[in-house]
Amino acid sequence: MLKLILIVCIFIISTYIGFAYGETFKKRQEQLKEILKSLTILQNDIVYGTTPLPEALGNLSHKVCKPLSNFIESVVNRLLKGNVESVYEAALEEFQVLENEFYLERDDRKIMSDFFKSLGESGVYGQEKIFLLAIEGIKINLSDAEENAKKNTKLYRYLGVCLGAMIIIFMI
Repeated sequence: MLKLILIVCIFIISTYIGFAYGETFKKRQEQLKEILKSLTILQNDIVYGTTPLPEALGNLSHKVCKPLSNFIESVVNRLLKGNVESVYEAALEEFQVLENEFYLERDDRKIMSDFFKSLGESGVYGQEKIFLLAIEGIKINLSDAEENAKKNTKLYRYLGVCLGAMIIIFMI
């Protein structure tokens, strides 16, 4: 009886691990969609609505989901308190604090870093070009993330189930 319970537990745990790891690919895809949405909203506020940057970021933090909303809210608070010299510095510091909540890859982080380096540093037309560049980069990474999620989510789910079954076979 104890052996049967152990076998069931091993199978459930390995299956759970496979499903949990497979979900990280979907979470990256969801976060990139949310970043794309936020860039579009921010572009409309700054370029077309001529809203000041801290106010536009504050409005944006209420329109996006967590963890991005927490990140933007923290950046706005740092900007309003005057603790930082630039948007890039505030974004970099806050990203380091909230890094574990994001499932972004190096390319995604590079695009966002480049975006925040130049955000608020030029006129309206320069900002529009910066937004278009960031949006295009995120779109490319999003299509890559969708492909990876489709492929790898199933792979790791099946791998977890198969690994559990293999351990059970060796135990029997």
